[in-house]
Order: sequence, then structure tokens, then C-alpha cells
Amino acid sequence: MNNIKLENCEHALELLNVDMIASQFEEVDAKTSTFTQVDFTDSTLTKVRFDSSTFDGVTCNKARLHRISLEQAQLSESNLQGLQVRNCNYEGMTIEGIPVLDLLGVYQRQLAGN
Repeated sequence: MNNIKLENCEHALELLNVDMIASQFEEVDAKTSTFTQVDFTDSTLTKVRFDSSTFDGVTCNKARLHRISLEQAQLSESNLQGLQVRNCNYEGMTIEGIPVLDLLGVYQRQLAGN
């Protein structure tokens, strides 16, 4: 495999059928870029901004999401089977239009009543 190093440059890249296994990207501005049929399996994304981005047909099976800001994000037509949510800020969060804090309150009251 050949190594290519681009440093301190400005280029619009069009990469088709490229094997970039074990590549590293640091301090990259990829605003308005498009990624289609890209495999990020076992990759690490740290301090990455996806503000106002669109994810469609994305698979995150067994993904570990830690310290993720989903403020004002919308999730629809998605498979949440087995999803675990812990130690998060639920303020303003709704499921099917029902405030999650209200749902948790009802659940906690039911537990206290048993």
C-alpha cells in the first residue's frame, strides 16, 4: 500500500473505490462533504462535529456513544432495539411526543407503589 501525506493544503478530493484502511485524519475541515457507502467499522471518531448533518441508512450496531451532544436532533424510522441510555440529560427529550422526564416520573412512582 502506498502512503500519501497531505499537510497544510486545500484540496477538494473525489475518492472512488479507495482502500483507506488505518488512515488518520486530524484537524480536517470536511464541511458540506458527502460520504456514501463508507465503512467506518471499528473506527474512532473523537471531537468530531456533525452539526446540521444528515444521516440516512447509517448502521451503528454495537457502537459506543460517549459524551455525545444530540441537542435538537431528530431521530425517526430507526431501530432502537436493545438501545441503552444511562446518565444523560433528558430535559426536553420526547418519545412519540411524550416528554421522557414525565415517563420516567410515572415509572418511578409505580416502582415506589409496589
